[in-house]
Amino acid sequence: MSIRFLVIDGFNLIRRIYEARIHKEKPQGESSNVSAEDMKQVIEATKSSLARALNAHQPTHAAVVMEHHDKTWRHLLYPEYKANRSETPPMLLSKLPEFATAFAELGVQSFGIDSYEADDVIATLATVVAANNGGVVILSTDKIYLQLVNDKVIVYDHFANKRCDRTYIKEKYGIVQEQYIDYLALVGANSNNIKGVQGIGPKSAVIMLSEHASLDLILSAQPASTMLKKVSAGSSNALRSRQLVTLKTDVELGQNLKSFRL
Repeated sequence: MSIRFLVIDGFNLIRRIYEARIHKEKPQGESSNVSAEDMKQVIEATKSSLARALNAHQPTHAAVVMEHHDKTWRHLLYPEYKANRSETPPMLLSKLPEFATAFAELGVQSFGIDSYEADDVIATLATVVAANNGGVVILSTDKIYLQLVNDKVIVYDHFANKRCDRTYIKEKYGIVQEQYIDYLALVGANSNNIKGVQGIGPKSAVIMLSEHASLDLILSAQPASTMLKKVSAGSSNALRSRQLVTLKTDVELGQNLKSFRL
């Protein structure tokens, strides 16, 4: 039987439900007053949400990949990485072991790798499963994972009930999946505070990628147009941004796929 692996971006799932439950249900100014009972409800809601995902996707294997909140290689390369994000509420951080316990009650293991973001661990896990001829659904609203999409890997927005595959990328961004990393290198990834090339927006990026196919070919082209001149002037920024948005697929997981079987 072939593997059907559901990979859950754990903190993405938890934070989305936390924000919905706490910030949207409490009156303005009271969202910082989070009680133990509030957190109990968030944990139960998150567990229920994961149970819904398991029922919907019917995986043979599953894992919740959790974020480690220390600095990573991306911060060393670019100290401003994610500097635009608000601090994680201490109460939420303190309850992460209880979320893991709730997930375990559904038969799903939670894990993370020291010094690596969940993004890189998820990318590695998806790559390993696909290499073993398995299918992968990455449960996340984070579009950084679109770079992993292929015939065996899709991203699924659990909250919008949207399947994000090659067709989605083409319709949403006007590019083919293989161009997605270069697209981000040009326009940036605002959620991670990664700057693109100054003066280049989505429309310009799509035009250049349709004409030149890749960032490398754009940079090697004669800078005759205003757009190409902007990219040429911001080439170092584009190359650094490409490095930052590219997910690692060679993280040492320390476990084999059998350990994630449901």
